[in-house]
Amino acid sequence: MKEKTGFTIQEAGFEDIPILVRHHRLMFEEIWTLKGLDYDISKLEEMDNAYAKKLQKQLTNNTSKAWFIEDISKIIASGAVSIISMVPVPDDPSDRVAYLHSIYTERGYRNRGFARRIAETAIHYCKSQGIRRMILNASDAGRPVYEKTGFRAADNVMRLWIK
Repeated sequence: MKEKTGFTIQEAGFEDIPILVRHHRLMFEEIWTLKGLDYDISKLEEMDNAYAKKLQKQLTNNTSKAWFIEDISKIIASGAVSIISMVPVPDDPSDRVAYLHSIYTERGYRNRGFARRIAETAIHYCKSQGIRRMILNASDAGRPVYEKTGFRAADNVMRLWIK
């Protein structure tokens, strides 16, 4: 769809997986750098390979959709949603839940609403598919963007890394 700003938002395909993987990695590198954390390049490379395989599989079986925003011929922002199965709850008897992830905007293009547009596109897609719940993990920088689209922090979520 052509945006009034001149930038276009498009659904990503298999040929776009390399840039989606690149943006996914840059997102983690920037978050960790801002927090002063070190990262292991070999673990990032392992993540890159796993993310590319995930996208290849899920774009094929239609359990993931991804989008990008382009400035002439350069992809400047991207993001995706994966449809996962979770338990039904009273307000949503479906087990289909959308996990919004990997939203990233290239430096020099930030603070122009591109991440918000990708999130809104994902929300619209989910609504068209009858999906009523969306979840995400937000960075400190991303939190205000997602709040503007209606996401709210949940105080009843916990996480455990099994080692």
